[in-house]
Amino acid sequence: MSLLAKKPLGLFRPNSILGPAAILFVSANIANAANLFFNMIFARLMGPALFADLTLLLTLKLGVLSFLGALQFAFAERTAKGENKRASKIKAHAISWQSLKVSVPVMFIVIASSGLLSSALNFSSPLALSLLALAFPFFLPMVIYRGLTQGLIDVPKIVLSIQVEWILRLLGSIILWKMGFGLPGIAVAVGLSIIAGFVFSTDKTDLDLCETARKTRVGSETKIVGALAMPYLILQLAQVLVLDSDIVIAKAVFSAETAGLVAGLLLIQRVFFFAFLSCSTILQPYVAKQKVERKTSKELFLLLTGIAFISAIALMAIIPNSELVVKVMLGSDYTQLASIVWISALTGAVFIVSHLCAIYQIAKGQKLAAIMVLAFGILQLISLSTVNHLFPEMDLHSYFSLKLAIQTLCAVCLLGTVMLTHTKRSNG
Repeated sequence: MSLLAKKPLGLFRPNSILGPAAILFVSANIANAANLFFNMIFARLMGPALFADLTLLLTLKLGVLSFLGALQFAFAERTAKGENKRASKIKAHAISWQSLKVSVPVMFIVIASSGLLSSALNFSSPLALSLLALAFPFFLPMVIYRGLTQGLIDVPKIVLSIQVEWILRLLGSIILWKMGFGLPGIAVAVGLSIIAGFVFSTDKTDLDLCETARKTRVGSETKIVGALAMPYLILQLAQVLVLDSDIVIAKAVFSAETAGLVAGLLLIQRVFFFAFLSCSTILQPYVAKQKVERKTSKELFLLLTGIAFISAIALMAIIPNSELVVKVMLGSDYTQLASIVWISALTGAVFIVSHLCAIYQIAKGQKLAAIMVLAFGILQLISLSTVNHLFPEMDLHSYFSLKLAIQTLCAVCLLGTVMLTHTKRSNG
């Protein structure tokens, strides 16, 4: 029988994976569009020099959150496999409370050394860095509570937290910039958006558990979550390597102008990848909740079918209008990328296939899937570097075609691993 079942409309009901997945897909892409709009606005308001500083500030924030994202998936898996919702909330609050012992000292260290850090990073505003550091104590609690809502598949709360965060960041940044507070004002808005993301991931019943949580020992729980986080951390590393390592190669082997073109292509690649990343958020707790002996991988293939369908429609729109897409997203200086943009977009879509397969396998207890994705990321880095060295005249079309081929091979291998696991369980 087809994986799409007899009643396709039933797939979008709240108790089906496509119901919450569709809601989170729309929510996440509203936030992605808002982030793109944020960058487009401030690129024009600030000018290149200040916008470079803003990009660095946001990159530092995203770097920390990307690292902590592994803990979000780990706590979501722990919550999904647990049976007591109240106990999960107590653990979330207890870990968040205990994290202050680390995050508060880090906050003061960053503030005290903001001048030295800014000088080392060639960053123009130590004050902005210090103001963003004030939100550090809320980074881990936000991630933990988002992991809690993810594990409980509390879709309304996930959506509310995401939407409030980008609204406050965008509107707050514009208002404070217009009031003349400059880059420090934007840092305040970004910090407040992190705090809002945490606050709107909780509710009154969570806060009522504060006293119980303070008395809860979390040493063993922290170790369990840390162990669960390791494969997700490896997957996060693989994601950075696959999506970001090109710029390192490009700056080493291409001219400055060509490296700038590569950076533009990477933006389009990330847009496609992050457009579907919310599917991981909903797939992981669904799979983790299943009993180990469950044989079906229907949820994964339903999501992959949806991704393939949406990607196909997007590519059919991009290919005949590629020059317009490049002008809108990157500007008129990047129009020579028109013939390559579809390759970069497809690479992002193909990599999300590997990512989802790895998330599925990790949630099923197959920890080696993340290492496989990382191995292909390393293979990509070595292959592209070697080919560029052997054939220095290699153009960007050939470069990104090779990357697409490597990532397609990775996706096929991961899909084969999932199918092999499914077949063994079916026969077992």
